[in-house]
Amino acid sequence: MISDKKVPEWIKGIKNDQLTFLENVRQPGPYGRFRYAVEGCFLPHDPISSVYAHGILKRTNAYDTLEKKKKQEWAEYFRSFQDPETGEFWSEEIGDRCRPEKHGLDPKYLMRRMLTRNISGALQQMGFPPQYPLNYPEAEPFTDRDKLIAHLKSFPWDTAPWGAGSHGGTTVQILFNRLERGEEQFRQPLRWAVEYLLEIQDPETGLWGAPGCPLYERINGAFKVMARLINTLGILPKYPEKIIDNVFRHYADPSYEMTGCNEFDNIWVFAAALRATDYRKREIEELVLSRLPFIEPFKKPDDGFSFFEDACITTNAQAQLVDRPRAQSDMVGTATFVGCLQSAFEILGWNEQFGWRGLWEDAPEKPVEW
Repeated sequence: MISDKKVPEWIKGIKNDQLTFLENVRQPGPYGRFRYAVEGCFLPHDPISSVYAHGILKRTNAYDTLEKKKKQEWAEYFRSFQDPETGEFWSEEIGDRCRPEKHGLDPKYLMRRMLTRNISGALQQMGFPPQYPLNYPEAEPFTDRDKLIAHLKSFPWDTAPWGAGSHGGTTVQILFNRLERGEEQFRQPLRWAVEYLLEIQDPETGLWGAPGCPLYERINGAFKVMARLINTLGILPKYPEKIIDNVFRHYADPSYEMTGCNEFDNIWVFAAALRATDYRKREIEELVLSRLPFIEPFKKPDDGFSFFEDACITTNAQAQLVDRPRAQSDMVGTATFVGCLQSAFEILGWNEQFGWRGLWEDAPEKPVEW
């Protein structure tokens, strides 16, 4: 294990820095209303940014210390976006900011799924149930295997496994939630969905996507699929040694572009693979330690992180939330680099000493029955 004497000085105060950033982007009034960045936002606050804010506080073990009143106000803010008939979560203001999706999928459909998944997940972690039942009506046809598989195949696995993995994983979550409600007719569809995701995993690389697809797309896709399988169902990665080799290969690629997602997903995938093997463990520890100085330049004077080293990212998913790239932090960059650091600390054995939440505290200890 890496000695804690090697902890970079800038990391020691990083938790308090994140609290400062969140105060910089928090709207006055009832708690829970956060905007995407300090300047240039189209919306004064939005649920996308609010979900990221919750994730930042959760990972750094700061959410539990909030006053009860603030937690309640935050939950009510999230609940205000729920449709009482379908149980889905939606924001017309965000919907109006959605741009066309390059693979021909309906951007508002994808955004609705993302908001429903992320807001309901945040409420669950906060200990507040949604105001209305989550019906997930889109799952109704999936008791027919052909319709379920056609739905999963509709995502661009070969060309864009990053996005496909996200929405394929969301389908698994939807089916699992219907089963958890006691609807036994969704047990077999959940099995079909998981079997399909594992079937299209490439045994030569451990990743998802065609061999000609960029490596960052395939690793980020692996993160999206494996995060759902591990955190929801307790399923450990297949082909972990192949996965590890490909993350090393990604870092060795001269064209590697460091961004919030690329760095986070690489290190998280390392941590996930190490749950199934000790292969190259010491090398992984040394590499992760060597990556910490590269993260520091993404930290900005407003105490958050920018998604790109020199500027914020203006979009999240299909929605444009900032007018132009600016030399400032953004919610996506801050949340992903906090997640990156939590994953790095997990590998290095530092989460407990910094008072951060362990990476796998919310994951089932063993595979659930499904």
